[in-house]
Amino acid sequence: MKSPFLQIYIKFAILEEMKLKFEKIGINGEGIAKYKNIPVFCDGVLPGEYAEVEMIKDYGRYQMAKRKKVLTQSPYRIPPICPNQERCGACALMHAQESAQEIYKKDLLEEALWKYAHVKNHFIRTLRPSKKTLYYRTACKLPIQMVDGELVSGMYQPGTNHFIPIADCFVHTKELEQFRKAILDVLNAFSIQAYDPKTKSGIRYLVLRRIQNHGQCTLVTGKDSLSKELIQALSKIPFMDALGQSINTKHKNHAIFETKTKLLYGSKTIEVAFNGLKIQLSPESFFQLNVEQAEALYSLAVSKIDPCDTLVEAYCGVGVMSLLAASKVKHVIGIELTPEAIHNAKENAKKNHITNVTFKCGDAAKQYTKLSKTKRIDTLLVDPPRSGLDEAMMEAILQNPPEKIIYVSCNPATLAKNLKALKHIYQVRTVLPFDFFPQTPLVEAIVVLSIHK
Repeated sequence: MKSPFLQIYIKFAILEEMKLKFEKIGINGEGIAKYKNIPVFCDGVLPGEYAEVEMIKDYGRYQMAKRKKVLTQSPYRIPPICPNQERCGACALMHAQESAQEIYKKDLLEEALWKYAHVKNHFIRTLRPSKKTLYYRTACKLPIQMVDGELVSGMYQPGTNHFIPIADCFVHTKELEQFRKAILDVLNAFSIQAYDPKTKSGIRYLVLRRIQNHGQCTLVTGKDSLSKELIQALSKIPFMDALGQSINTKHKNHAIFETKTKLLYGSKTIEVAFNGLKIQLSPESFFQLNVEQAEALYSLAVSKIDPCDTLVEAYCGVGVMSLLAASKVKHVIGIELTPEAIHNAKENAKKNHITNVTFKCGDAAKQYTKLSKTKRIDTLLVDPPRSGLDEAMMEAILQNPPEKIIYVSCNPATLAKNLKALKHIYQVRTVLPFDFFPQTPLVEAIVVLSIHK
């Protein structure tokens, strides 16, 4: 009888190298094949391709492989425009034609909704493509490192702490790239160093917005005091409207901001025009990165709201959809956990002379439950983070169900899991997918739900 160790050795010797046909795309943009009915995930392979791969990890229920060579190429394969595409990993589908990317994204949405919530494909409408497939991101949050004695920005390779310097990013707008490079040039001219956890000093992240002729820069640093000369030099960069500093010295902290941003130059917020509104944005506040697509999605989401007495928007951010919906309902209540975003939202209501909207800072589930005790909520609009609606929020909704829910999702898997629970008392009326992030597998969707009669 063979020893267990010999059996494991033989198993991995057999699996070490093999040729597989890949059938579909995974949620992270990796190709998926099957070996002995076990899924095999491999970056850089498209559906329909045969590839020679090397098995690198066996998790039992699935395996991870590394691509060695594509033997039969998909007709949709193209050379990626970015030389760092494979190493960076952020644009996991850049080696596929745009028409194919749209098919893959809709497939991912359809598969997730059927697998977890049994939502049939005929509810899912045509995916709305982005007008811009390159140069569309208006903001970035980038780690900083020293390379050959110079301060550079880049990305961490997915799942690792391996830093990849990025000289040019092809999904950032050209204006954002010019802004980023100008800031790095000034920092290097002043011999600023990257963050050192031992001394707790240096630049750790660069947080930038460059939108509609406005620029907002936040330097996330250690316990550094930035000189007046450096601040003055940075303030002279074209379109620099707001320069701030946030200190973050926590070890292995995945959050970008630790302390509130201190204003070093300019204004606390920048103002952008969005679907006829004037919107104030602080550095910590979330705002959609693909502005043109966001305008289209928000308009469509609001069009699905029926005239009613009370609309609640959970995870309202700076209040854009709440303000857009204000003309359709008697009273809108926006809920958001981030204090800076709520401050922006209140200022945005004043700036746009909208008086029937109230914004509350706090946990979505707690605030929704509290509101439900005092008034009837007709419609709920939600735009949660990638993690979806948490258990507390799901419980709050099911205990106090509104007539209608408009769910804006950025993650098919968590959307589907939420829909599985909501389908006990709601019907899915329609699913409207959007491509916000070309070159990536990410897909957004609006889902309209109405309560069972």
